[in-house]
Amino acid sequence: MIERQKIIDIYTNCDIEHWTEGKNVTTNWVNVTCPFCDDHSNHCGVNPATSIFSCWLCGAKGGFIDLLMKLTGQSFTVCKEMVEDSAVSFKVRPLDRITNIFQGEIAVESDEVEKEVHCVLPERFELITEDTWSPLLDTYQKRRNILRSTIIDSGCGICRSGRYMNRMVIPVVCGGKLVAYQAADMSGTSNLKYQSSPLSMGNINDYLYGYDAIDRRMIVVEGILDKWRVGIEAVAAFTSSISQKQIKLILAKGLDELYFCFDPELRAINKARKVAKEFEAYIPKVGVLRLPTKIQTSTYHNEDPNDVGREKIYQLIEELDL
Repeated sequence: MIERQKIIDIYTNCDIEHWTEGKNVTTNWVNVTCPFCDDHSNHCGVNPATSIFSCWLCGAKGGFIDLLMKLTGQSFTVCKEMVEDSAVSFKVRPLDRITNIFQGEIAVESDEVEKEVHCVLPERFELITEDTWSPLLDTYQKRRNILRSTIIDSGCGICRSGRYMNRMVIPVVCGGKLVAYQAADMSGTSNLKYQSSPLSMGNINDYLYGYDAIDRRMIVVEGILDKWRVGIEAVAAFTSSISQKQIKLILAKGLDELYFCFDPELRAINKARKVAKEFEAYIPKVGVLRLPTKIQTSTYHNEDPNDVGREKIYQLIEELDL
């Protein structure tokens, strides 16, 4: 059991956006945006009575300390101290945090020794070729405006049965090795649009899709389809939250330019602005691209990078005053 106010105080000290009431929040629980899935709301809650978190979107579940480790990128020891010692301040200034990462001064606990990633594609994975017959894939391509050549060049496959039935499986490669995969629902009927490879094979949020092809400029978007539309200089982070390992990957490139182009919801924009500041001391040009909002009939429609396309993204980069 953990006091509800303690959870709130920890989230506040760590600058973690949280909710104590409203949509998706069970009475007395404290919710955050789930860091384990493609959550665009606040589906992940902690029950103070049990100190257990659960996400009703992806099914992730575990102890509060496990959730803190994922949200903050800190070690088990540090997160445990957060919970046990209310007098300690755990808020680290962005510049200090990224300086530690850049200089390699982050201590590695004995239980944090990195294991070799061993990811394998699903057993029923069928590589997509020009000759692949799948009406569901054809319909999905048209609906999402994806070229078959893009899918083939990306080494994608489909699953006609099993755990990922009716999904297109997209391999995630980093350093020339398969490190994870994401399975996109082609039917349009699943509540979970994307499923990631099991955590036992490695955490997809430790990587950036399209990373190996980056040279001097990087445009960080949320989803793989966004990356495909923007082009070779884009990488997908899978969510609007950048993990500590993703920060290390970005710094390792020695970039001249870095831009964040998340979905235009205010929450995502604020996250982008916050993380962008952490890189300003190390990369000459760092910016956040604000995508347009269209009026459709009587409602507002937020466009993502997949909607606006490559030309508009580069136009927004040219218009930035950096």
